[in-house]
Amino acid sequence: MRHEFSEGLRGLTLKKLGIISCSFFVAATLTLSLLSPNKSADPSLKPDPLDAVTSAPVPNSPPLPSESPASPEPCYPPPESPPIVPETPLVPSGYVAACGNDTHAEARRLWLEADARYAHLMDDKFTIAIPTFRRPDVLNTTLTRLLRDKIPSLLEIVIIWNELDKTPPPDFVSKHGVNVRYRMSERNSLNMRLIPFAEYRTQAILQHDDDVWYEPADLEFVFRTWRQLGRYRVTGALPRCYSRNDKGVLSYGQCREGQDWYALVLTNLAFVHISLMDYYSSDEPIPTLIREHVDEVFNCEDLAINYIASMLTCNGPLHVMGKEHYYNQDPKGGISTSGGHMSRRHACLNYFEQVIGFFPLVHSMGSIQRGVPHFA
Repeated sequence: MRHEFSEGLRGLTLKKLGIISCSFFVAATLTLSLLSPNKSADPSLKPDPLDAVTSAPVPNSPPLPSESPASPEPCYPPPESPPIVPETPLVPSGYVAACGNDTHAEARRLWLEADARYAHLMDDKFTIAIPTFRRPDVLNTTLTRLLRDKIPSLLEIVIIWNELDKTPPPDFVSKHGVNVRYRMSERNSLNMRLIPFAEYRTQAILQHDDDVWYEPADLEFVFRTWRQLGRYRVTGALPRCYSRNDKGVLSYGQCREGQDWYALVLTNLAFVHISLMDYYSSDEPIPTLIREHVDEVFNCEDLAINYIASMLTCNGPLHVMGKEHYYNQDPKGGISTSGGHMSRRHACLNYFEQVIGFFPLVHSMGSIQRGVPHFA
């Protein structure tokens, strides 16, 4: 994880991975990179098995602005004393509890308490949360696709209705028994999608835009992958990267073709654990300032939850692909097509770093794809 890796990375395709025992993953394409950590890296940190897992290089992407990205940076200043590991971990053993320093110990304590509060929620089912605003045809197309085939682990779909002057449609139950509920928002805010509503009954919340979807069989695979390997990571379809120029200014963008790391996964289509949403929505100073900025620029909530997740866990996100590419209706009039969209996102990266007090994003080198390659 937070190591500076040598340039000589070598890929080795494995037929068996000792870190994965669940037979479900026999159908996943996985590749192991042989890593050479820098001796100066913090020896107290536990290795993250997913840092060693990668598939093909991160897809798509024109170059990021200006400079090439720097070597992976620590997600926090090195602690002066050994990190504190809870005697009785409240999260699975895959969570790297020994990260961070005293500056953010209180934030991590609050998050662990939240995680314990949500432990009674179902972890073998998931909820889809879809915010929408004045795009009924787009939303209905997405709902039709999601509900056409049975998705075994899907419990319900919650539509976060941001059209405050219009009554939402009535709730209904699909032919496969999936509840579809419309929830009227208190206000039209991008932060509403990340509120851990009291009526949620699952720990896994799939943050889902109203114009995209995974194919149903792929979505079931992504959920099971999240459950096994990405529970406290932002886990989904759209990886993104950053660069930092010689003046220390961050820029946001797609990952370059062939790049072997990414640091963000967008919440257009991504699983987020409800405990991370709880901290994001809390009255604590850091998330409060971040949410206020998201409302001010009407942008960047997807970047913000990545910052929060990495700050709390010192883990990077996880990119998971299905057999089929996710589908994007690409309608006109979305936030990403508005003027100044990219400049606002560049500014968000820098502002969030300032608010948190360090740069928390962690380079992930792992990508998982459903299926077996033709050469296996």
